[in-house]
Amino acid sequence: MKTTIAFGLIWLVTSTCLGSVINVPADQPSIQAGINAANTGDMVVVAPGTYTENINFMGKAITVRSSGGSKVTIIDGGGVASVVKFSSGETLKSVLRGFTITHGFASFGGGGIEISSSSPTIMQNVIKNNSACNGDGIEVSFGSPLIASNTIVGNKQSGCSGGIGGGGISIGGAASARVIGNLIQNNNAGDGIGGGGISLFAAGTPVIMNNIFRGNTNVSTGGAISMYNFSDAIVVQNLFIQNSSPQGGAIYYLVASGGNGPTLVNNSFFGNIAGTGMGSAVFANDFDRPSHLYNNILKGVSGQTTVFCGGMNSSTPPQFFNNDVFAIGGLNYGGICSDQTGGNGNISSDPLFVKSPGNLQLQAGSPAINAGDNSAPDIPTKDKAGKPRIVGGTIDMGAFEF
Repeated sequence: MKTTIAFGLIWLVTSTCLGSVINVPADQPSIQAGINAANTGDMVVVAPGTYTENINFMGKAITVRSSGGSKVTIIDGGGVASVVKFSSGETLKSVLRGFTITHGFASFGGGGIEISSSSPTIMQNVIKNNSACNGDGIEVSFGSPLIASNTIVGNKQSGCSGGIGGGGISIGGAASARVIGNLIQNNNAGDGIGGGGISLFAAGTPVIMNNIFRGNTNVSTGGAISMYNFSDAIVVQNLFIQNSSPQGGAIYYLVASGGNGPTLVNNSFFGNIAGTGMGSAVFANDFDRPSHLYNNILKGVSGQTTVFCGGMNSSTPPQFFNNDVFAIGGLNYGGICSDQTGGNGNISSDPLFVKSPGNLQLQAGSPAINAGDNSAPDIPTKDKAGKPRIVGGTIDMGAFEF
């Protein structure tokens, strides 16, 4: 199971330190000096403080972590370059943990963190107030990093127009990035092609799981996530709350010929807005193969179509299994998608979230309880709250078990 592997790797790369410990500033005056002095397996431990630096891991399999956590340990890029670079073939054993990464700028991609042909581990950081043309918080280009348990907030496009977007994260180049358990909030991809939270552009087979997407935006497509070209993402057990874009308030995708498209499993959507009214939750453009949606709760907003299926590339619509698609004064489905209510376990009823918009757990009596499909792919063993995923014999729709 992909998710089990991912969290096992988190344990592996963060619990094993066979080398020396280099303390900053006690042993070395700066973080970069600590990296320069480190050898494979060493740990660079950084004391609380603000460090105005632009650091580069230089291909080293080392851990760079704070001793006091991200609230008190800040790496400030000074607005001159990416704050952190991984561009020398780093692997998951190159770990960045426990910092605030801020005030980075890149004229192309990766204002906060630039990852190029590398696959590091980025975890438990706050990545905020960075800017770039693409991947304003983090840019991934031809790499398979693990990006886990971070807060990625307030990053925005600057210094260009257009580009592939990604206010929080951009992922491009066929790979298998994993974005797991992050808060991705209030990022703005500007007029890039899409993805206020995450832009996937020929991104291969990334796993996007257990994240919260809230308040992300752009002026094109996919307030939370946009997916173009061969971006066959597994999107599992995420919350999409109050994101906005003209098309696809939460998610927009355009599948290329020969691509499988994304698979959406047990996600919950609430309060997302499509400026055109088309796809407040999802705007889907498939090609010669259908994408698939299983066990999702997609609650729309007043007067908008909740799921809109475009015919830009072909007349192939997605396939829907055991979803609750509920419009408020609008259409459940639009475009080339006929209304799926009543077929393949799909329903259309108010899911009865506990407290909208902050809490998307289910109240007693919710029609989404025991209404999912246990045979859906990529179901985690735990729900978004860390509780057993299947209770009472049948999985619930959405990110939380009742």
